[in-house]
Amino acid sequence: MQVSVETLKGLERKITVSVPSEKVEEEVSLRLRNLARKAKLDGYRPGKAPLSVVQTRYSDSVRQDVAREMVQPTLFEALENNKLMPAGYPDVEIENLEKGKDFTYSAMFEIFPEIKINELNQNEIEQIKAEVTDSDIEDMLTKLRGQNKEWHEVNRAIADGDKAVIDFEGFIGDEPFEGGKATDFEIVIGSNSMIPGFESSLIGGKEGKPFEISVKFPEDYGHDALAGKDSTFKITVHKVMEGRLPELDDAFAEKFNIKEGGVDALRKDIKENMVRELERRVGSVNRERIFDKLLAANDFDVPAVLIDQEIENLKHDMFHRLFGHEHHENEQIPDFPRILFEEKAKRRVQLGLLFSEYVKAHELVAEPARVDAMIEKFASAYEHPDELRDWYKGDKERIGEVEALVMEEIVAEKISANAKLIEKKASYDEVMNPKQDNETKGE
Repeated sequence: MQVSVETLKGLERKITVSVPSEKVEEEVSLRLRNLARKAKLDGYRPGKAPLSVVQTRYSDSVRQDVAREMVQPTLFEALENNKLMPAGYPDVEIENLEKGKDFTYSAMFEIFPEIKINELNQNEIEQIKAEVTDSDIEDMLTKLRGQNKEWHEVNRAIADGDKAVIDFEGFIGDEPFEGGKATDFEIVIGSNSMIPGFESSLIGGKEGKPFEISVKFPEDYGHDALAGKDSTFKITVHKVMEGRLPELDDAFAEKFNIKEGGVDALRKDIKENMVRELERRVGSVNRERIFDKLLAANDFDVPAVLIDQEIENLKHDMFHRLFGHEHHENEQIPDFPRILFEEKAKRRVQLGLLFSEYVKAHELVAEPARVDAMIEKFASAYEHPDELRDWYKGDKERIGEVEALVMEEIVAEKISANAKLIEKKASYDEVMNPKQDNETKGE
């Protein structure tokens, strides 16, 4: 078997394999003889057709079958001998399958990049530090009270913060548009659940007095037929309700399963949850900043095939987040624009390759005790922790997810040990509700 390897652009490689014709013809002859023993041909009893007739009828198709079956073992051998590791399945093309000549084929593929780790020795890495203050707890209590408003019908015009029950029908010019009509629709003014300008235009509207509002759809609206268009909505108000905050008392605490201790116990429970969530978020953001620095110090080509695969994964994730469907084999994923996912997909693949190489280079291991400790941390937030422990430990895939999180922590700690960490204080709100342009790339 003869093999030649050609380096193309970047990580692309082309390998050409030539299998001796004797090896191919030997297998073809063997199969034709076996076929002749049972072949059913017109004019002959089963298995009685002359070999020459069987060869004439079937030699080409048998040779093609033999060639296809020879590709996998010979390609594997050629790749192994040349120390090549394809990042995706090679694209095989038959170049010669003529009788009496060597069987020749080529395979195009991308290889995994060679990565030599550049360590972050004394590199500055910003790390945030935050804590839950009494003010944060009071803000959360106010938010919870707002989410549990008691709505009372009032006889007045709609004001900001009110809940209204309305009918509406939307028009572009004089034509109603699909999806622009609803009856007995509940809307909270100021919730920003509708397109910009819709809710504020309802302020001043009264029950029994139909009116119209004019609203422009955003340029980036999800439906092209409506994006950037001026529209008119006919509005009928059926009910106006004013929200009143519930009293901060034992009855309010019971809504959150606080049976004893009243408001003080509720504050304690809220603080514990906020501290836990803040710790998780701070850890995640700080690790992402460490990994960003590691990526910046280790630039390398990424196989396009892996990026394509990750884009498909992200499309699936978006589909299920938007529509809430469970995964199934024959699901139809919308053709979301590729540009939405390219940057994130490339970062994920690049970080995954770098992460794997870093773990291997430093011989890092997720110790079982540390994995158990992380599961305990997760379980502590649940009313029935044993159920969560059993849920994780009853499935290898879920245990693998925890092991991956542990490895993230271990790698971040290893990198941090030699880097120069710069502490930056942040508030609870800045960490938990970051501005869009300040969020990390991995979020």
